[in-house]
Amino acid sequence: MLTSLGYLENDKVTPTGERLMRIYTDMDLVAAECLRNGLWDDLSPSGLAAALSALVFEARRPDDAHAPRLPGGAVKQVLADTVSVWADLDALEREHKLDFLREPDLGFAWAAFRWAEGAALDEVLQETDLAAGDFVRWVKQLLDLTDQVADAARDSELRTTARAASQALRRGVVAYSSVSD
Repeated sequence: MLTSLGYLENDKVTPTGERLMRIYTDMDLVAAECLRNGLWDDLSPSGLAAALSALVFEARRPDDAHAPRLPGGAVKQVLADTVSVWADLDALEREHKLDFLREPDLGFAWAAFRWAEGAALDEVLQETDLAAGDFVRWVKQLLDLTDQVADAARDSELRTTARAASQALRRGVVAYSSVSD
């Protein structure tokens, strides 16, 4: 599968594969394909946070699967495109008799967007009905992926945007909780 996607060639890692190696998440292949296709290139830092959240968040219960609130504009389209990238990879996995990738979960996109925009914690929690501990845990995972994307983006504008997103997310209770980690 990695060979057919161009991440490996004759059992050697390609330059595209080197970008994939910088991403450590169960959705690494989706992230690498989004990165390769430039899906995130024109997003704001808060938009990037919302888009990346779909690759880390997983609703706890199936009843959490109601239509999530999403940021509008370019972010909404990028989230739809991310799901499309996943669907293409899912089909390729089935061709190779594999089943690793879960579907992106858009349920944290609004919370990530609002937090990165500078909204107060109580506002975000009230708007999303999340517990504070769950919110902090998801933002920390989002921060990990955001930093990995910044690393994988190398010398592009996306690297700057990802670093700005990371800075916007790393504040308040999230920054405080990281001090003791």
